[in-house]
Amino acid sequence: MTAHIDDLVARGEIGGRTVRILDTGEVDCHTYPVAPLADGAVRVRSARTAISPGTELTYVGRAATNPYLHRRWDPELRLFVDGTPSVAYPIVFGYRAAGVVVESRTDRVREGARVFGKWRHTEFTTLAAADAEAQLLPAELSFDDGMDLAQMLPIALNAVAFAEGRHEGGPAVVFGCGPIGLLVGQVAKATGATTVYAVDRLATRLEIARTLGFEAVASDGDVAARLKRELGAEATAVAFECTGSTAALSDAVRVVRRRGTVVAVGFYQGDAAGLRLGEEFHHNGVEIRSGQIGNPHPSFNAKTLRARSVELARTGAVVLGGLSRYELSVEEARAGFAALRRPAEVLQVVFRYG
Repeated sequence: MTAHIDDLVARGEIGGRTVRILDTGEVDCHTYPVAPLADGAVRVRSARTAISPGTELTYVGRAATNPYLHRRWDPELRLFVDGTPSVAYPIVFGYRAAGVVVESRTDRVREGARVFGKWRHTEFTTLAAADAEAQLLPAELSFDDGMDLAQMLPIALNAVAFAEGRHEGGPAVVFGCGPIGLLVGQVAKATGATTVYAVDRLATRLEIARTLGFEAVASDGDVAARLKRELGAEATAVAFECTGSTAALSDAVRVVRRRGTVVAVGFYQGDAAGLRLGEEFHHNGVEIRSGQIGNPHPSFNAKTLRARSVELARTGAVVLGGLSRYELSVEEARAGFAALRRPAEVLQVVFRYG
């Protein structure tokens, strides 16, 4: 084991069957020892974890593009600078998880309690009592719902918050019908958008969007021109770009009204090919705002984002676990990551630990 993996094991953050991303470009499942449990903590056995089809895939493959693999993040300057990269292989990642407390060294959380969180693809993890107590999974929600309460739904809530309410009372356009785009669209609708137009190139994903009550829009041709002719040039105040494609970001800039807002939710890789800043961005005075979860909107913090996510899920205002998913045993991690290369067939991948 390398030093950073040793530290994760010693802290109890990973243990048992664990998914690793390797420097060969492959993914495997490796078994790590389980550290002793400290006082004031609980041990959780994962029931299910899900791959983030955006962020995690940027670490996979010989041509992996994640900037942390190629440059060093300077936390004081908040810049990527030359030097030893911030992340080294093997990488143990993940932030969509739910499980059961199997050992407790605190009176605050009992064994058998169901919890959700942002832990990695690992069979056993450790949570502080306060964190476990704050992340108890409500009885009416499933493990599949719970996996997205700690990070994915907060990402969507945070993104929509950056619209500053400008979507209320009018249409909103969402580019990308992946898991994040489908959640962003639901949150936009739950917070006042009259209609959500969901744009994607894949017919299967557009069909999922229709089941959520969105207007499905195929991405072929000039999407912005079609929507502006249908709705009016000044109709759309806000668009959410959720694909991580700079070409789609350019389309989002084109679809909003003069002085409209584009919330950039996707994780953009490399150079900004296809982003034409000299055209509508310049001539229409469009504002592009980053909705990245690491920089929460001033109206939220991690605690309130999580609480609002639980509230929305409990009221049924958003569909979480009901979204399509491809399930595999954690031992089949390699096949799970490979399945995400077939986006027309697979929306998201879930690992089981039973």
